[in-house]
Amino acid sequence: MKFSVILLAFGSLFAFKTIAQTHKIYGVVTDKKSSATIPFVDIFLLETKQAVQADVEGNYSIGNVSNGTYSLIFRMEGYSTDTLTGIEVKNSSVNVSYAMNEPRKTDTLDIVEIIHVVDKGGDPGLIKEMKEDASVKDGITAESMAKTGDSKVNDVLKRVSGASVQDNRFVVIRGLSDRYNMAYINGAPLPSSESDRKAFAFDIFPSNMLDNLTITKTATPEMPGEFAGGVITINTKAPTDKNYQSIQIGTSFNTLTTFKNFQTYEGSSMDWAGVDNGARQLPNGLPNSATYNTLSATEKADYAKLMTPSWGITNRKALPALNLQYGIGHNFQVAKRNLGVVFAYTYQNNFSTNQNIRREFEEQAAGVVQKMELVDTVYSQRFLNSGMFNLMYELNKRNTISFNNLYSINSEDRVNIRHGVREMDSDPHQYEKSSNRWFTQNNLYTGQLEGNHEFKKEGMKFNWVGGYSNVERSVPNMRRVVYQKSALSEDDTTAHYYAVIQNNGTIPTAAGNMFWSNTKEKIYSFKYDLTIPWNISKVETLFKVGGFQQFRDRNFSARNFGFSKYKTSSVAFDNSLLSLPEDQIFDPSHLGLQANGLGGFKLEEATKVSDSYVASSMLNAGYVMFDTKIMAKFRMVGGVRAESYHQRFSYTEAGSNVDRQIDTTVIDLLPSMNLIYSLNKRMQVRLSYYRTVSRPEFRELAPFAFYNFALDNILSGNPTLKRAVIDNLDARYEFFIGNGQLFTVSAFYKNFTNPIELVSRTGVSGAAELYYTNVPSATNYGIETEYRIKLDVFSKNKESKFLSQTTLYTNFSLIRSQVDVSQINGSSANTRPLQGQSPYIINAGLQYEHPTKDWTVNASYNVIGRRIFIVGNIQEPDVWENSRHVIDLQFSKTFREKFTLKVNLRDVLAQDLIFYQDLNANKKYDKGTDNRWQETNFGQTLSLSLNYKF
Repeated sequence: MKFSVILLAFGSLFAFKTIAQTHKIYGVVTDKKSSATIPFVDIFLLETKQAVQADVEGNYSIGNVSNGTYSLIFRMEGYSTDTLTGIEVKNSSVNVSYAMNEPRKTDTLDIVEIIHVVDKGGDPGLIKEMKEDASVKDGITAESMAKTGDSKVNDVLKRVSGASVQDNRFVVIRGLSDRYNMAYINGAPLPSSESDRKAFAFDIFPSNMLDNLTITKTATPEMPGEFAGGVITINTKAPTDKNYQSIQIGTSFNTLTTFKNFQTYEGSSMDWAGVDNGARQLPNGLPNSATYNTLSATEKADYAKLMTPSWGITNRKALPALNLQYGIGHNFQVAKRNLGVVFAYTYQNNFSTNQNIRREFEEQAAGVVQKMELVDTVYSQRFLNSGMFNLMYELNKRNTISFNNLYSINSEDRVNIRHGVREMDSDPHQYEKSSNRWFTQNNLYTGQLEGNHEFKKEGMKFNWVGGYSNVERSVPNMRRVVYQKSALSEDDTTAHYYAVIQNNGTIPTAAGNMFWSNTKEKIYSFKYDLTIPWNISKVETLFKVGGFQQFRDRNFSARNFGFSKYKTSSVAFDNSLLSLPEDQIFDPSHLGLQANGLGGFKLEEATKVSDSYVASSMLNAGYVMFDTKIMAKFRMVGGVRAESYHQRFSYTEAGSNVDRQIDTTVIDLLPSMNLIYSLNKRMQVRLSYYRTVSRPEFRELAPFAFYNFALDNILSGNPTLKRAVIDNLDARYEFFIGNGQLFTVSAFYKNFTNPIELVSRTGVSGAAELYYTNVPSATNYGIETEYRIKLDVFSKNKESKFLSQTTLYTNFSLIRSQVDVSQINGSSANTRPLQGQSPYIINAGLQYEHPTKDWTVNASYNVIGRRIFIVGNIQEPDVWENSRHVIDLQFSKTFREKFTLKVNLRDVLAQDLIFYQDLNANKKYDKGTDNRWQETNFGQTLSLSLNYKF
């Protein structure tokens, strides 16, 4: 990838391009008559359409202003709307303080019609949306994303109040696991990106393609009825009035990975693009599973000769990560109407190396004994190849049509090198050396066609959005080699490692196991609503009626093969093969009958009839809703949503080979009521009640069992799952201070009936087995607070530029939950917290922006409290994920309007991620006392990026 040449080219461009400095317009707004400062004045810069709001002391600042002549509009209820023209900016920032007049009878507000164009990617636009929305909503904008330097949506979500991220991909909201959230993009639902869980992996989306990301935590009738934590809405970039182009190149260096030894294997020639070109695909000519199982040993030996991938592991140096981004926005005139176009492309190629130590323990009469310790070195190369193309066409001033498109290829190529010991409580021990090659490719297309139509009657609107999403997840030829020996110690030279090969059949933990799977899922959706205003005296009401249809279709197929010993009454197996290294043992010359007349390996299929399934669902929903304002202070939003959910799930039952089908229709009435009272223009209080549901995901129903090499366990579904019903209560106080500042406090309570959880099955020998089940009931409650303020509010020195340019932002959540497991066989207690629920979440940051030099420093901090990772039983205690403190630092410098240089240092502390079993039940991790079940190390990452706008 000629990485050094690309860096040199951009360095030359940076050196020879003339750099132009940008500046600011700032000042204080006062009352002309009394000279007192006026807080919360809206200020608009006409030429750039930038909007800001004065703070509590009347101070304002508008940045990124180049040399030129400008006009400002000052607007505040109770004062005349004034326009100040002829403001010259020339080579420095300009102080424009202004004294506002009392209102005049002849004043009109026609001039401020342009202010309704709000930048959705800016903080003021999001704060306005949070204040005016009927639901409790939190989020983050493109402006804030740029300040924290997060390159993917999974990192962005860590900054949102009440949210945390598991496995660096899946979001947890209000302590509820990912299965209790819904993901939407531009108003249309997203399918699950995972084959084995109800979840969406948000590392699929690069952050540079977003205007904003919001999490809605309470419901109105127009919202989907299936969530408990929150509805995550991704809004991709929309066309703007200003034409632009930008290109960015970036790289990063990890202390554990970059320029260090990196192990990989022979893949395909298109791996650099995140695409397997067929090199890993199942060979042509293999019969179907039913036919294959009837073949003779000789026929299976012949088919083994088709399986000829390279099994060797090779070494290379891990290069610095590569991050390329390009974006363009342009406006055209089509039939004398404006057509806005946005295109963005992102390519990321990132290496990582981690060490993962996994242990298992068992309670015996003599106490807790360690049964196993496996040490994995995980070499992972991730690819993101993503493009976005959005259109917006203005039919006229009242009608617009938008067409949004995003295609993303997100892939991971992973090698696990394992060594360790099993049966540690007996002599001899069982020592193991193994390796796993695992390529996963996710292809996602999502598109939305949206229409917004306003009628001549003020307030009457008709909006609609049709969505289509298609996700395909493939795991082509995940394969492993396993060697074991029995000895008193690993350095015992009298014992030798031999490949674990079955005589007949194959198991997932054996050498030569090969696994293929493919998941295809499509979602078609259509949402529409009509808003009708109805005003009587001082009571303003908006009636809204609408509907929603969603059809999902999923097809999952898997095939599981492995090598076994080829021996018959006339052919003896060549036992010398078992001691060959992994790059030689499955050489084509060792497959089938060998040249020496001895048997090599034959091909066995271990695919079960339950390993594939077909599923579909149809959701029909309708709602009626009212939004009433009384005396300008009180607002009431309520109504009811009806959802009819028809689900079909077809599979073949293992063992009996009987075809089974789940065919159910459930109708739910979901009422909701939201009360909002405005204490003044900047403060309001919310109260909410709403009912929601959480339905079983297709994979949670599937009895298909999958062996996870990384966690050394098996995951199974449960066809008997029922949907969960959740009753929710929320209260919230909001103070919109102005100038991007806010303060909120929320309290919530949730009561679950039949919640779905992932638990450990009792009485299972061999690898641990996890499965999904309903528990009778659970509660979840807590408080959240968020504030974003300038530090000068704490100082008597209001002239301090340092304090006025320094922002402190924090969101904190304190959460508790209780699950009733008194009726669950094998549970270790009568109650416990919900799986995945953290007792607290803290996101905090401090940011300083220089008033004239256009550089910014940002420090952010994130920590979550311990949470249950795997629900245990009387045989195995719960596995807890320990808290981990994360600190990120960023410095950015803008050179005029053209160049922005960013330097990020991520995960400064690089603390180990520890999973443990809390043996002394003191609700914390005690080294040396608790079972250290698993630990993973991380390194610090230094990243550099250069962005050029033209």
